[in-house]
Amino acid sequence: MNWLHKIKRNKTFFYASNFINSLLPNYLYRRKLNYWLSKKSNYSKKTIQERLAYYAQFSKQQTSPVSSKIIDIKKPVKGNVYYFDLIKTTRYFKPTYKIDYAFGDITENQKFPTIVKSRPVQNNGNSVLLKLNSIRHYKFIKDPIPFSKKKNEAVWRGRVHKENRRLLVDKFKNHPLCNIEEIFSPRKRPHDWNVNYMSIEDQLQYKYILSVEGVDVATNLKWILSSNSLCFMPTPKFETWFMEGKLIPNHHYVHINDDYSDLIEKVNYYMSHENEALIILKNAKSWVAQFQNKKQERILSLLVLEKYFKNTGQSS
Repeated sequence: MNWLHKIKRNKTFFYASNFINSLLPNYLYRRKLNYWLSKKSNYSKKTIQERLAYYAQFSKQQTSPVSSKIIDIKKPVKGNVYYFDLIKTTRYFKPTYKIDYAFGDITENQKFPTIVKSRPVQNNGNSVLLKLNSIRHYKFIKDPIPFSKKKNEAVWRGRVHKENRRLLVDKFKNHPLCNIEEIFSPRKRPHDWNVNYMSIEDQLQYKYILSVEGVDVATNLKWILSSNSLCFMPTPKFETWFMEGKLIPNHHYVHINDDYSDLIEKVNYYMSHENEALIILKNAKSWVAQFQNKKQERILSLLVLEKYFKNTGQSS
Protein backbone atom coordinates (compact mmCIF):
# COMPACT_ATOMS: atom_id res chain seq x y z
CA MET A 1 0.00 0.00 0.00
CA ASN A 2 1.51 3.36 -1.02
CA TRP A 3 1.54 6.49 1.14
CA LEU A 4 -1.36 8.16 -0.69
CA HIS A 5 -3.62 5.18 0.02
CA LYS A 6 -2.48 5.05 3.65
CA ILE A 7 -3.25 8.74 4.15
CA LYS A 8 -6.71 8.36 2.59
CA ARG A 9 -7.41 5.30 4.73
CA ASN A 10 -6.33 7.12 7.90
CA LYS A 11 -8.55 10.10 7.07
CA THR A 12 -11.53 7.83 6.46
CA PHE A 13 -10.96 6.07 9.78
CA PHE A 14 -10.48 9.43 11.57
CA TYR A 15 -13.79 10.86 10.38
CA ALA A 16 -15.72 7.62 10.82
CA SER A 17 -14.47 6.94 14.36
CA ASN A 18 -15.00 10.54 15.48
CA PHE A 19 -18.50 10.60 14.03
CA ILE A 20 -19.40 7.41 15.90
CA ASN A 21 -17.87 8.71 19.15
CA SER A 22 -19.80 11.96 18.81
CA LEU A 23 -23.05 9.97 19.01
CA LEU A 24 -22.22 8.68 22.50
CA PRO A 25 -23.55 10.67 25.49
CA ASN A 26 -20.89 12.97 26.90
CA TYR A 27 -21.65 11.94 30.48
CA LEU A 28 -20.02 8.59 29.69
CA TYR A 29 -16.76 10.40 29.04
CA ARG A 30 -17.10 12.65 32.11
CA ARG A 31 -17.38 9.57 34.29
CA LYS A 32 -13.99 8.45 32.94
CA LEU A 33 -12.09 11.69 33.63
CA ASN A 34 -10.76 10.76 37.06
CA TYR A 35 -9.88 7.30 35.78
CA TRP A 36 -7.67 8.69 33.05
CA LEU A 37 -6.10 11.36 35.24
CA SER A 38 -5.20 8.72 37.82
CA LYS A 39 -3.23 6.86 35.14
CA LYS A 40 -0.61 9.60 34.90
CA SER A 41 1.32 7.79 37.64
CA ASN A 42 2.03 5.04 35.11
CA TYR A 43 4.29 7.39 33.16
CA SER A 44 7.39 9.42 33.85
CA LYS A 45 6.46 12.14 36.36
CA LYS A 46 9.20 14.39 34.97
CA THR A 47 7.95 14.00 31.38
CA ILE A 48 4.33 14.68 32.33
CA GLN A 49 5.22 17.75 34.42
CA GLU A 50 7.58 19.23 31.85
CA ARG A 51 5.25 18.77 28.92
CA LEU A 52 2.23 20.09 30.84
CA ALA A 53 4.18 23.17 31.94
CA TYR A 54 5.31 23.74 28.36
CA TYR A 55 1.89 23.45 26.74
CA ALA A 56 0.10 25.69 29.24
CA GLN A 57 2.53 28.38 30.34
CA PHE A 58 0.23 31.01 31.86
CA SER A 59 1.10 31.54 35.51
CA LYS A 60 -1.91 33.41 36.93
CA GLN A 61 -5.68 33.18 36.77
CA GLN A 62 -7.20 35.06 33.87
CA THR A 63 -10.71 35.00 32.44
CA SER A 64 -12.03 35.98 29.04
CA PRO A 65 -15.20 37.94 28.21
CA VAL A 66 -15.68 35.99 24.95
CA SER A 67 -15.48 32.36 26.07
CA SER A 68 -17.89 29.73 24.74
CA LYS A 69 -19.42 27.00 26.85
CA ILE A 70 -18.26 23.51 25.93
CA ILE A 71 -21.85 22.53 25.26
CA ASP A 72 -22.11 25.36 22.70
CA ILE A 73 -19.09 24.34 20.60
CA LYS A 74 -20.49 23.69 17.13
CA LYS A 75 -18.99 21.94 14.15
CA PRO A 76 -17.88 24.63 11.69
CA VAL A 77 -18.50 24.66 7.96
CA LYS A 78 -14.73 24.26 7.55
CA GLY A 79 -12.16 22.96 10.01
CA ASN A 80 -13.90 19.73 11.02
CA VAL A 81 -10.58 18.11 11.90
CA TYR A 82 -9.89 20.82 14.47
CA TYR A 83 -13.41 20.47 15.84
CA PHE A 84 -13.19 16.70 16.29
CA ASP A 85 -9.76 16.95 17.93
CA LEU A 86 -11.05 19.61 20.34
CA ILE A 87 -14.26 17.90 21.44
CA LYS A 88 -12.39 14.61 21.81
CA THR A 89 -10.89 16.19 24.94
CA THR A 90 -13.49 18.76 26.06
CA ARG A 91 -16.22 16.08 26.32
CA TYR A 92 -14.55 14.82 29.51
CA PHE A 93 -15.34 18.09 31.34
CA LYS A 94 -18.46 19.86 32.57
CA PRO A 95 -20.47 21.17 29.60
CA THR A 96 -20.89 24.54 31.33
CA TYR A 97 -17.14 25.18 31.49
CA LYS A 98 -16.10 28.02 29.20
CA ILE A 99 -13.26 27.85 26.73
CA ASP A 100 -11.62 30.04 24.13
CA TYR A 101 -10.18 28.33 21.07
CA ALA A 102 -8.78 29.41 17.72
CA PHE A 103 -8.66 27.02 14.77
CA GLY A 104 -6.14 27.24 11.94
CA ASP A 105 -2.51 28.31 11.60
CA ILE A 106 -2.06 30.63 14.58
CA THR A 107 1.12 32.72 14.46
CA GLU A 108 0.46 35.30 17.19
CA ASN A 109 -0.04 35.03 20.92
CA GLN A 110 -3.61 35.41 22.17
CA LYS A 111 -5.07 38.19 24.29
CA PHE A 112 -6.74 35.70 26.63
CA PRO A 113 -5.96 32.03 27.44
CA THR A 114 -6.86 30.26 24.21
CA ILE A 115 -6.55 26.68 22.96
CA VAL A 116 -4.57 26.65 19.71
CA LYS A 117 -2.77 24.25 17.39
CA SER A 118 0.25 26.51 16.87
CA ARG A 119 1.91 29.52 18.44
CA PRO A 120 5.15 31.53 18.29
CA VAL A 121 8.06 29.89 20.08
CA GLN A 122 8.62 33.12 22.03
CA ASN A 123 6.13 35.24 24.04
CA ASN A 124 3.28 32.74 23.97
CA GLY A 125 1.87 32.64 27.51
CA ASN A 126 -1.82 32.83 26.59
CA SER A 127 -1.53 30.34 23.73
CA VAL A 128 -2.31 26.91 25.18
CA LEU A 129 -1.30 24.03 22.93
CA LEU A 130 -3.54 21.07 22.23
CA LYS A 131 -3.06 18.33 19.64
CA LEU A 132 -5.26 19.82 16.91
CA ASN A 133 -5.34 18.94 13.20
CA SER A 134 -3.69 15.68 14.23
CA ILE A 135 -4.50 13.76 11.05
CA ARG A 136 -2.43 16.20 8.98
CA HIS A 137 0.48 16.86 11.31
CA TYR A 138 1.13 13.61 13.15
CA LYS A 139 2.22 11.20 10.45
CA PHE A 140 5.04 9.03 11.78
CA ILE A 141 6.59 6.45 9.50
CA LYS A 142 8.66 3.29 9.43
CA ASP A 143 11.55 3.91 7.07
CA PRO A 144 12.90 0.68 5.55
CA ILE A 145 15.97 2.31 3.97
CA PRO A 146 19.17 2.60 6.06
CA PHE A 147 20.86 6.01 6.05
CA SER A 148 23.93 4.59 4.29
CA LYS A 149 21.82 3.37 1.35
CA LYS A 150 20.25 6.72 0.60
CA LYS A 151 21.27 9.31 -2.00
CA ASN A 152 23.85 11.91 -0.98
CA GLU A 153 21.55 14.82 -1.81
CA ALA A 154 19.20 17.22 -0.06
CA VAL A 155 15.54 17.08 -1.08
CA TRP A 156 12.55 19.39 -0.58
CA ARG A 157 9.08 19.71 -2.03
CA GLY A 158 6.47 22.27 -1.11
CA ARG A 159 4.34 25.19 -2.13
CA VAL A 160 6.10 28.52 -2.34
CA HIS A 161 3.85 30.98 -0.53
CA LYS A 162 6.45 32.67 1.68
CA GLU A 163 9.74 34.37 0.95
CA ASN A 164 11.78 31.83 2.93
CA ARG A 165 10.60 29.10 0.57
CA ARG A 166 11.13 31.21 -2.53
CA LEU A 167 14.71 31.86 -1.43
CA LEU A 168 15.35 28.12 -1.02
CA VAL A 169 14.06 27.25 -4.48
CA ASP A 170 15.83 30.15 -6.20
CA LYS A 171 19.17 29.26 -4.62
CA PHE A 172 19.23 25.49 -5.04
CA LYS A 173 16.79 24.45 -7.76
CA ASN A 174 19.60 23.45 -10.10
CA HIS A 175 22.35 22.55 -7.63
CA PRO A 176 23.91 19.10 -8.24
CA LEU A 177 23.67 18.16 -4.53
CA CYS A 178 20.00 19.13 -4.25
CA ASN A 179 16.63 18.01 -5.54
CA ILE A 180 14.60 21.06 -4.58
CA GLU A 181 11.45 22.08 -6.46
CA GLU A 182 8.23 24.00 -5.97
CA ILE A 183 4.90 22.19 -6.06
CA PHE A 184 2.28 24.30 -7.78
CA SER A 185 -1.17 24.65 -6.28
CA PRO A 186 -4.31 23.91 -8.36
CA ARG A 187 -5.14 27.63 -8.34
CA LYS A 188 -1.88 28.56 -10.03
CA ARG A 189 -1.73 25.67 -12.50
CA PRO A 190 -5.06 23.84 -12.55
CA HIS A 191 -4.16 21.47 -15.38
CA ASP A 192 -0.76 20.27 -14.18
CA TRP A 193 -0.60 21.28 -10.52
CA ASN A 194 1.17 18.07 -9.53
CA VAL A 195 4.28 18.96 -11.55
CA ASN A 196 7.34 18.32 -9.35
CA TYR A 197 5.26 16.35 -6.83
CA MET A 198 7.30 13.82 -4.86
CA SER A 199 5.78 11.28 -2.48
CA ILE A 200 7.10 10.64 1.01
CA GLU A 201 8.36 7.28 -0.22
CA ASP A 202 10.38 9.01 -2.95
CA GLN A 203 11.80 11.59 -0.55
CA LEU A 204 13.00 8.81 1.73
CA GLN A 205 15.48 7.84 -0.96
CA TYR A 206 17.56 10.88 0.11
CA LYS A 207 19.87 11.27 3.11
CA TYR A 208 18.92 14.88 3.79
CA ILE A 209 15.36 16.23 3.83
CA LEU A 210 14.67 19.91 4.43
CA SER A 211 11.91 21.08 6.75
CA VAL A 212 10.89 24.67 5.95
CA GLU A 213 8.14 26.50 7.83
CA GLY A 214 5.11 27.63 5.86
CA VAL A 215 2.37 29.76 7.39
CA ASP A 216 3.31 28.33 10.78
CA VAL A 217 5.15 25.04 11.36
CA ALA A 218 6.48 22.72 8.68
CA THR A 219 4.04 19.82 8.23
CA ASN A 220 6.77 17.38 7.18
CA LEU A 221 8.90 17.76 10.33
CA LYS A 222 7.24 14.93 12.27
CA TRP A 223 7.64 12.24 9.64
CA ILE A 224 11.19 13.34 8.80
CA LEU A 225 12.28 12.95 12.43
CA SER A 226 10.80 9.44 12.49
CA SER A 227 12.70 8.43 9.35
CA ASN A 228 16.27 7.34 8.61
CA SER A 229 16.97 10.63 6.80
CA LEU A 230 18.52 13.64 8.49
CA CYS A 231 16.27 16.63 9.01
CA PHE A 232 17.85 19.92 7.87
CA MET A 233 16.10 23.07 9.07
CA PRO A 234 16.57 26.60 10.44
CA THR A 235 15.62 27.36 14.05
CA PRO A 236 11.80 27.00 14.28
CA LYS A 237 9.83 30.21 14.84
CA PHE A 238 6.54 28.44 15.55
CA GLU A 239 5.58 25.35 17.50
CA THR A 240 2.77 22.86 18.12
CA TRP A 241 2.06 19.97 20.48
CA PHE A 242 5.29 18.49 19.02
CA MET A 243 7.22 21.16 20.99
CA GLU A 244 9.36 22.30 18.06
CA GLY A 245 10.82 25.03 20.28
CA LYS A 246 12.47 22.40 22.50
CA LEU A 247 14.27 20.61 19.68
CA ILE A 248 18.05 20.94 20.05
CA PRO A 249 20.06 22.01 16.97
CA ASN A 250 22.58 19.41 15.78
CA HIS A 251 21.16 16.98 18.34
CA HIS A 252 17.66 16.28 17.02
CA TYR A 253 18.18 17.90 13.61
CA VAL A 254 20.89 19.53 11.53
CA HIS A 255 20.71 23.28 11.94
CA ILE A 256 21.05 25.48 8.86
CA ASN A 257 21.01 29.26 8.56
CA ASP A 258 17.79 31.10 7.78
CA ASP A 259 19.20 32.10 4.38
CA TYR A 260 20.45 28.54 3.68
CA SER A 261 23.97 29.87 3.17
CA ASP A 262 25.51 26.83 4.87
CA LEU A 263 23.25 24.16 3.32
CA ILE A 264 25.87 22.71 0.94
CA GLU A 265 28.54 22.90 3.63
CA LYS A 266 26.33 20.79 5.94
CA VAL A 267 25.55 18.29 3.16
CA ASN A 268 29.26 17.81 2.50
CA TYR A 269 30.02 17.52 6.20
CA TYR A 270 27.57 14.71 6.91
CA MET A 271 28.64 12.88 3.77
CA SER A 272 31.96 12.27 5.49
CA HIS A 273 30.70 12.07 9.10
CA GLU A 274 28.15 9.27 8.99
CA ASN A 275 28.62 8.31 12.64
CA GLU A 276 27.53 11.80 13.73
CA ALA A 277 24.54 11.57 11.41
CA LEU A 278 23.49 8.28 12.99
CA ILE A 279 23.64 9.80 16.48
CA ILE A 280 21.31 12.62 15.40
CA LEU A 281 18.93 10.09 13.84
CA LYS A 282 18.85 8.14 17.11
CA ASN A 283 18.10 11.32 19.08
CA ALA A 284 15.34 12.29 16.65
CA LYS A 285 13.62 8.91 16.98
CA SER A 286 13.84 9.17 20.77
CA TRP A 287 12.06 12.53 20.60
CA VAL A 288 9.32 11.14 18.36
CA ALA A 289 8.72 8.13 20.63
CA GLN A 290 7.07 10.21 23.37
CA PHE A 291 4.27 11.20 20.97
CA GLN A 292 3.51 7.64 19.91
CA ASN A 293 2.09 6.46 23.23
CA LYS A 294 -1.63 7.03 22.71
CA LYS A 295 -2.60 6.64 26.36
CA GLN A 296 0.01 9.13 27.55
CA GLU A 297 -1.08 11.55 24.84
CA ARG A 298 -4.70 11.33 26.00
CA ILE A 299 -3.73 11.88 29.64
CA LEU A 300 -1.62 14.91 28.75
CA SER A 301 -4.45 16.41 26.69
CA LEU A 302 -6.81 16.04 29.64
CA LEU A 303 -4.24 17.53 32.01
CA VAL A 304 -3.80 20.54 29.72
CA LEU A 305 -7.54 21.25 29.76
CA GLU A 306 -7.74 20.61 33.49
CA LYS A 307 -5.01 23.22 33.99
CA TYR A 308 -6.76 25.57 31.57
CA PHE A 309 -10.00 25.42 33.55
CA LYS A 310 -8.18 25.87 36.87
CA ASN A 311 -6.26 28.88 35.58
CA THR A 312 -9.42 30.48 34.26
CA GLY A 313 -11.09 30.09 37.67
CA GLN A 314 -13.59 27.40 36.70
CA SER A 315 -12.40 24.49 38.86
CA SER A 316 -10.41 24.03 42.02
